[in-house]
Amino acid sequence: MTVLLVEDDVGIGRFVSQGLAARGVRVRWERSAGDVEALVAAGGINLVILDLGLPDADGLELCTSLRAAERGVPILMLTARGSLNDRLDGFAAGADDYLPKPFAFEELAARVDVLLRRDRERKPDPVRFDKLRLDPTSLKASWGDEPLDLDPRGFALLLALARAGGAVAPRSALIESIWGADADVSDNALDVCASALRRRLSAVAPSLRIVAHRGQGFALHRVISGETSST
Repeated sequence: MTVLLVEDDVGIGRFVSQGLAARGVRVRWERSAGDVEALVAAGGINLVILDLGLPDADGLELCTSLRAAERGVPILMLTARGSLNDRLDGFAAGADDYLPKPFAFEELAARVDVLLRRDRERKPDPVRFDKLRLDPTSLKASWGDEPLDLDPRGFALLLALARAGGAVAPRSALIESIWGADADVSDNALDVCASALRRRLSAVAPSLRIVAHRGQGFALHRVISGETSST
């Protein structure tokens, strides 16, 4: 389990990260908000411990932005703002828990344990690429407000490509995502699946292209007006 600690105070950051690490929790410590949304979007973060007074952003706004992007990771606000109104603002922004400073580490650890257990039970977040939205739980896809009618293999391929975020997804990884690790599937089957998906995308999302990279795999590409793209 990985906790993302967002805290600019060096003393508190060391205290929390070392204490949680001693309990077997992996901690990534960020001292500013700059990379937080990208780290959460990349996956693998099971809890965010978020200070509100960051040097480059307001923690409340960062929390609101994470929730607006449909990031369901639990968020524990850790802050000197301890009034009732501050706590209510934190919950309104989407926080799951709120712990004012100063605090006892044992209480923090207990709250972390509860939120990590909650994270084990939550559903996967939707995956986005530009206006594309894919829900791994419902297997529903859309481009903006338009639904995409995809068969299960097409959805699995598009989901794997969207998770790659525009980078090239290797053929072997795509085959495993669609047919499973033990499937005996040829590269030609993947090419057929990609061609079928292109046809479906062309009707609703003509600016979204699946680009083949010879000998490597496929990548999603958003075509800007006036730009050409080879598929």
